[in-house]
Formats: sequence, structure tokens, C-alpha cells
Amino acid sequence: MPHAPLAGLRVLVTRPASDGADDWAAALAAAGAKPIPYPTIVIEPPPSWQPLDEALARLGDYDWVIFTSQTAVALVLGRLPGGSFPPDMRAKLAAVGPSTARSIEAAGGAVSLVPADNRQEGLAEALRSFPEGTRVLFPAAAGARTQLAESLRARGCVVDVVTAYRAQPRADLGPPPPFDVATFASPSALNAYVAHVGRESLAGKTVAVIGPVTAKEAVERGIKPAIARRPDVAALILAITESRSARGDT
Repeated sequence: MPHAPLAGLRVLVTRPASDGADDWAAALAAAGAKPIPYPTIVIEPPPSWQPLDEALARLGDYDWVIFTSQTAVALVLGRLPGGSFPPDMRAKLAAVGPSTARSIEAAGGAVSLVPADNRQEGLAEALRSFPEGTRVLFPAAAGARTQLAESLRARGCVVDVVTAYRAQPRADLGPPPPFDVATFASPSALNAYVAHVGRESLAGKTVAVIGPVTAKEAVERGIKPAIARRPDVAALILAITESRSARGDT
């Protein structure tokens, strides 16, 4: 990869600041781009904190707690005394992706498992050795994918999926500044953009996405995205670089 593969490119970062947008912006800037914060969704609390609070009060009953986003980590920490993981915590912690793992470790948690495949599918595969009866707490977004929980339950695990937050479209989203590349890390971020700004605004632009679910949503909306091979910003930068090179935009 060239030293500054995205030199001069204006890149929209549509994910919320609480879910790693700052890390993305720093990596994009290091690659020569001009990152443009443009969160299309906002993180809101669940309709009630009671289910999460009750699960956290029983934290000692669980064998594992699994996190699939930095946002889930932050919202759980906000409900724990002192905003940190208990030092005598019985449950082991699993994280999808190194950024999520770093968020856990920054709050005093010891991460026991980060799958090489940084998707729910990768975590499900890494946890396939869980014995029947393993108790798992899965704090997640409202309406989040259920494949991981279903996979664990099929193996006899007891999985409590508890809503920790909601990802809602921004009601005050205005038109974006001029940009060359738009990035999306979730179907909800993409759908919010299209609903408020319109698919036409992406014509002639590079659209880069993370994850097969987001890619599928883009294709169904008539958008041909560049798809990161892994769910991290380094792979996203490579996907943007390769896509623009193939189009002769470099």
C-alpha cells in the first residue's frame, strides 16, 4: 500500500463517535485522507434499563460476556459501579474486533477471546467448544443480528440477549459537505443516509462498506460498494484504494 493511499480524498465517516468513528478518522488521516464526520445515526438508551441492570446484577451467574461493538461496551460500563469491570469478575470476556477489545481493556477488563474473523460468525466459530449449559450474556443493540446467539443456543448454551442501546436515524441530518468517498459500517447507517440524503448523492462517488450485511443492503439499494475484506479500518482503506485504482481514479 502506498504511503498515503488516500491522499487528498474527502471521506465521509458515517458511524457514531461512540462506536469508533474517532479511530477511523485518525486512520484515514494517516492514509492521507480528509475525514469528514457525518454520523447518520445516534445512539440512544434502551426503552428501559431494567433488563440490563438485572442482568448485570447477576453478573456472577454468567460464564461469558460477549461484546460485538464499542458502543455496547460503553453502555454496559455506564451501568456498572465505577464505570469499570469488577476486578473479581467471574465471567470471561469475548470481543469482536481489536477496537472493541481495547475498549474493554481500557476499563479494566481482561479479554479472553478475540476471534481472527472479526464478525459474529467468527466469534460463533471460536466459541464452538463451549460446553452445554454455558451461560452467556450478550448486551446488544435493539434489533441486532441474532446469528451468534442462535448458534450458541443450538449448542446447548444459555444465552441472555439484553438490549443495551438503540441505533436511531438522526432526525436533524442535513446535507453532507462535498465528499469523494462515503463509508458505512452498518445497514442502519446506510439506510439513514439514503433516507435523508438520497441514493443519487452517491452517484460517481466511491462507497465503501464493512461487513456482508451492509454490502447486501447497499446492493439491494442499487449501490455497488467496495467491500472491506475484514471488519476494520485498515481493510476499509485498502478496499477504497483498490476500488479507485480499478476505476482509474488514482
